[in-house]
Amino acid sequence: PEAPRHAAPVIGLAVAAVGLATTLPLPLYGAYAAQGGHGAGALSLAFAAYAATVILASPLLGPLPDRIGRKPCLLLGVVCAALSTLLLALQPGLATLALARVAQGIGMGCATGAAAAWAAELAGGGPEGGRRAAGIIAAATIGSFAGGGLLTLAALLVAPDAYPPATFAAHLVFAALLLALVARLPETLEAPRGAWLRRPAFPPGTWPTTLAILPGWGTTGAVLTSVPAVLAAEGWPMAGPAAACAMMLVGVLAQLAVRGLPARRAVARGLLALLLGAALTFWGAAAFALWPLLLGGPVVGVAVYALVYPGGLAAASAAARGEDRARAVAGYFVVAHLGFSAGPLAVGLAVDAFGAPPAFALAWLALAAAAALLLPRLR
Repeated sequence: PEAPRHAAPVIGLAVAAVGLATTLPLPLYGAYAAQGGHGAGALSLAFAAYAATVILASPLLGPLPDRIGRKPCLLLGVVCAALSTLLLALQPGLATLALARVAQGIGMGCATGAAAAWAAELAGGGPEGGRRAAGIIAAATIGSFAGGGLLTLAALLVAPDAYPPATFAAHLVFAALLLALVARLPETLEAPRGAWLRRPAFPPGTWPTTLAILPGWGTTGAVLTSVPAVLAAEGWPMAGPAAACAMMLVGVLAQLAVRGLPARRAVARGLLALLLGAALTFWGAAAFALWPLLLGGPVVGVAVYALVYPGGLAAASAAARGEDRARAVAGYFVVAHLGFSAGPLAVGLAVDAFGAPPAFALAWLALAAAAALLLPRLR
């Protein structure tokens, strides 16, 4: 179908609306936990609902754009994102955060695959259309993940006692506008194709680069949950979110600087940098020292978002062929989200059981053991 020239940018903005929902509440995680008298373990459990949803739903959500169409999937993703923001605006707390994270997981699972295929097709198809669409979707995803928490953090600095923060209402308006714009775009799927379920796959030879994302995303999840919860309990409610936002912003921007690095080398360098970044971040959180915390967060971001994550994803994609590539990418994300849920949950429970310093020390030792196991196999 003939598409308007603004079709691909509109789809990118819709993906940004979904991505913003996942990070806008980030600076409030510690407050949600403190509000109900919960510890880092309960916060980590609520946070992990997103990753668990993605893991359980990925066999169905992955093929969904080829079954019901690109437009319905993207519209459903934006609706789920808006619903998560509305829930937290009306009823803040950990239970609501868990429900919101489920909605965010469904929304992201619906939106990303549909948006990439739809934008490429509306951009003319072929290699050039695919490249243009990939660039737009990547920019939308990176920008929303990096910017959501920073926007809410800025809103809280301006009006610390206002709830919901202004960014929540702005997101709902933004999502409503995108729903109207996306609904006007033409559908490109002419008839349903493929199976309803798509099992993930793991190409031979990729297990070292794939398993590296377990400690990678596990550490970022701990920085997003246990670190803010510990600092908020000690009267530093903004220090943890600041470190987490710096981690995401610097990490996603650093992706632009390390493009073209061979996949296995990128993962190996990322694991080494992660050891340093995690040591600084965990030390800062355990000792309530601001400078190690703010230095360590960006180092973790560069290690994971710029090196370990894109390197492992590239290795999985390159090792697969044809239709198996989508299954290989799905398999990589299953492992990634397993780390994103199990890692922070383990750290959060350890913080509640042993206190922050021993828990963060154990987390770093587990990270070092994983690096020692994987690095010789990445040469």
